[in-house]
Amino acid sequence: MSEASKLDEQESAADPNLYYNTNAPEIISEELLPVIEKLGLVDHCRQLATNGYTVIENVASPEFNETFRNKILEMSSTGDQPMNMLLREDPIFCEAVLNPKLMAMAEFSVGKGFLISQVAASVRPAGSPAMALHADSNWMPAPFPVHNMLLTACWACDDFTKENGATMVIPGSQTLRRHPNKHETEALAGAIAIECPAGSVAMWDGNIWHGNWARKAAGERVVSHITYTRLMCRQVEDYSADADRLIEMYGQPMAQLMGREDSLFGSNGFLYEHLYQTFNNAKR
Repeated sequence: MSEASKLDEQESAADPNLYYNTNAPEIISEELLPVIEKLGLVDHCRQLATNGYTVIENVASPEFNETFRNKILEMSSTGDQPMNMLLREDPIFCEAVLNPKLMAMAEFSVGKGFLISQVAASVRPAGSPAMALHADSNWMPAPFPVHNMLLTACWACDDFTKENGATMVIPGSQTLRRHPNKHETEALAGAIAIECPAGSVAMWDGNIWHGNWARKAAGERVVSHITYTRLMCRQVEDYSADADRLIEMYGQPMAQLMGREDSLFGSNGFLYEHLYQTFNNAKR
């Protein structure tokens, strides 16, 4: 046995509550694997790790998807509020965020103890222009970390096709771990449309290059954009004023998403009672 192995063994014996090894990005943790298998998501984890994106169909019932779509359209038609910070606007957004398949994929992609970063929505009518190629890790310098920092889940309330203004993506570009340059954003080499039926969720790695195609078809493309992030990252949206109410309504999963189960951002500093859980979650 090497000296390093002996040291690891001694440390583990002295402190059996603490994990010392970090899982590689493509590894499904022992704790998560039974959930991933039960939900039929093993191939989706592999696709996300390899291609940088995946699509899960039939994430919820057709009735839920219709209600979800109508709620976004209703909010869009009022014109008196932005289409973000939506966890505090209606319970249906909480139901979407807490969907078991989304939660399982988020844990695989951005680690145990992950947080909610943003809940937004958009309605794209005919004639909407294309969105430029970019990586969602826009507030990070390159090279991006090997481990993914944020996962975007795009809930397609309508069919995704290129003509309908679907998301464009360049598979595998997440491995470059940098932002696209001006030439690459214009050339769109290797870009494809993420096409899927209504009720699907397209999700992608924060490092992958993506945008969307101009919408040429009639009608509207209704989407909710949900972003999860690693527990050490700063979120896009601040739900601290709503956290107590949301946790009372939805319990432990929401407490985790609000950051109440880790040691960071405590009002009195580092919360040592969550030390082991925080340290361990960061490695899974």
